Amino acid sequence: MTPAAAGENPRFREVADLLDGGVREGAYAAAVLRVARGDEILFERCAGYARAASLFDIASLTKPLTAALFFVLSQEGHLSPDGVAAEILPFTSPDPRVREIRFAHLLSHTSGLPAWLPLYEKVAAAAAETEEGRPLSGAAEGHDRVLAEVLSLPLSRDPGAGWEYGDLGYMLLGRAIEVAGFRSLDRLLAEKVTGPIGMRETRYLPLAAISECETGQLIPTGWSEVRQREKAGEVDDENAAAMGGVSGHAGLFSTAGDLFLFAREILRARKGEGRVLNRPSVARMTTRVAQPPGCPRTLGFDTPTSPHSQAGERAPADTVGHLGYTGCSMWIDPVREISVILLTNRVVFGSDNRKLSALRPRIHDAVWKEIPG
Repeated sequence: MTPAAAGENPRFREVADLLDGGVREGAYAAAVLRVARGDEILFERCAGYARAASLFDIASLTKPLTAALFFVLSQEGHLSPDGVAAEILPFTSPDPRVREIRFAHLLSHTSGLPAWLPLYEKVAAAAAETEEGRPLSGAAEGHDRVLAEVLSLPLSRDPGAGWEYGDLGYMLLGRAIEVAGFRSLDRLLAEKVTGPIGMRETRYLPLAAISECETGQLIPTGWSEVRQREKAGEVDDENAAAMGGVSGHAGLFSTAGDLFLFAREILRARKGEGRVLNRPSVARMTTRVAQPPGCPRTLGFDTPTSPHSQAGERAPADTVGHLGYTGCSMWIDPVREISVILLTNRVVFGSDNRKLSALRPRIHDAVWKEIPG
């Protein structure tokens, strides 16, 4: 079934109405939804000023791709989920517990690191102290300053004792990948994950890669008070921006079509048919961690938690996925081989725009309802 034909499928009429309604209600100004079973596209629709090829800032959907890259390097013998992070990363924290952090803790948000800090402010303050007053944000110095701050932090709890979703652990994962892979994170991701899978549009720093006539493909994410300009084609996340736009926690831009290819790789790898990931790697990526008890995270993904999951109340229990702060999400039902990719720009109306939080579960439930078990 072609995407165009799928978009006309009356079976998904409620889904189409909800997606279009999100534009009218101000939940977002642009959206693309793609639903697939295995290789078959069941439904695809664009809303607002988005098109099928629109390039979205996918924010924290960067994290599952960082995890995938980590596991590819693990398959090559460069890293291990059970490895000690301090053997690669130069922690300067006075907290001795940082020596107990394993990469699995970073992957599952169980390291004990703080969830988030405005590290870009540290970069700005350091720039003000230089003789020239030159900006460090977005430069190599800004990248190194942010990582140095994270490596110096004390933990809020023992590694593995609890979970708290955040960005800092994936910042460190990105750096560990660079150290182990001897190349920059963006190059490694392109060489080892997105390139082999065929994700041709997925990249960091898209403005450096597309022509002026292609900038209409970029979906804006609104005004930055920090940068004092509108953002289109530059990362929404201020910490990632301070790091030069390339980080393990955020910074990637992608399309619904490319993320469908990533979801398909996860599904194929579960059967031993992945292009870059093997079955043991994807098993760990799609299975909840055993410790701490009740943790909803896997080594790379989230899972639905009741009540009020953003995946919808009808989401199968084995579903894995992730959200992105800008308004993006991806959910994968590995049993039925269903992938649901929803990309929006909810932050274009301001970061406090929460209308998508109520709408997104309704969209997902309308999708799950139309797919037989």
